[in-house]
Amino acid sequence: MTNKIKHCVLIFMFSFCCLTGVMVHAETSTDAVALEGKSDLGVALSHLSKLQGFSCKFEQVLSYAEGSTRVFSGTLSVLRPGKFRWHYSKPYEQLYVSNGHGVWLYEPDLMQAQWLEDLGEVEPIVIQLLDGRVGLDEVVVLGTESFGELFSAWHVRIGQSKNAVEVWLGVEARQLIWIESRDILANRNRLNLSDVNKNQPNEDSFEFKAPEGVDVIGAV
Repeated sequence: MTNKIKHCVLIFMFSFCCLTGVMVHAETSTDAVALEGKSDLGVALSHLSKLQGFSCKFEQVLSYAEGSTRVFSGTLSVLRPGKFRWHYSKPYEQLYVSNGHGVWLYEPDLMQAQWLEDLGEVEPIVIQLLDGRVGLDEVVVLGTESFGELFSAWHVRIGQSKNAVEVWLGVEARQLIWIESRDILANRNRLNLSDVNKNQPNEDSFEFKAPEGVDVIGAV
């Protein structure tokens, strides 16, 4: 695997909030209350659970403790259960496509595609959150802050025991608009969602066929 592919995999894993520091916090937090279904976040997650899929634009902002930032943008499509198409367009193009059984990583400028059958624990939390598989009883509220009548931010723990992780969720007008993970070094990764289309995406868009001339790694 090239260094650039390795770098992209790390970004991909980081965007799914699979951070050791977050898991440590999940074990030590004590001021936790159950999520109320009528709360803004409860309603937002209930809306997601009723969708078969959706598509949207995204901006991913990595903010590092020493003050620097990196910004990525593109489009994201999700289809239940577990299918996603994550297309980065800026600052360079890269594509992640899952049909629910594995993930294709494709970078046009390298003319290279890689098939990964198992990403370990990358998938469970955030993709399950986005495609509506996280039940309200799986979310514990650790803190919340309101900014006016429409916007609120929520610090939550999702999952049980050693598999639980902490994330921060932004809600506006009872719609989920961002997801943020943080690590023990105070680095932050925020995924902002916009222009959400609640129509079910075409299932064919979650299959990938390498273009002619592309070097394919890992596929049988």
